[in-house]
Amino acid sequence: MTASPEPPFGIVQLGPFAGFVHRFNHDAAIKAFLGRPGTTLEAFLPDLESHELIFSLGKHFEDGPLIPALVADAYRYFARLARDFGKPAHVWLFDRYPTYSFYRFDERAVIALYSNTTAKKELPAFEVTAHGILGKFLAADMDDLRKECRKRATQDLEVVIANAVP
Repeated sequence: MTASPEPPFGIVQLGPFAGFVHRFNHDAAIKAFLGRPGTTLEAFLPDLESHELIFSLGKHFEDGPLIPALVADAYRYFARLARDFGKPAHVWLFDRYPTYSFYRFDERAVIALYSNTTAKKELPAFEVTAHGILGKFLAADMDDLRKECRKRATQDLEVVIANAVP
């Protein structure tokens, strides 16, 4: 039996990205993943206390005024997962403008690009292997994010939300 060749650049498939609703569309799969022994979850989210970042995000997206509430909702979602599954124990809060979003599971990841304009459009998402060029880029970027982000315990996220209110 021969091994399957690595897909070009580790790209398994390409499709549209659902944005912030991704976690809601895949909530059952995320919970099933967390329910398996030996799994981990790390969340990298915008820092609500970084007013410059939240302002920039709000200006960039068509639904910009909703950004603070959407980020707060993500904080609460991951805090609920931590309460129910013990994972994640903390989240990483970044204060730099992101150029892509990602989800990494075991040996695969989904990477979604952002548009450079505020016009709403379908965003491309790539499902990639961890060992391809994009998967290696993501792993290196995650290592750097862990060095640059603020690490907060999930039970402290309500404090971050409260501090962010103008």
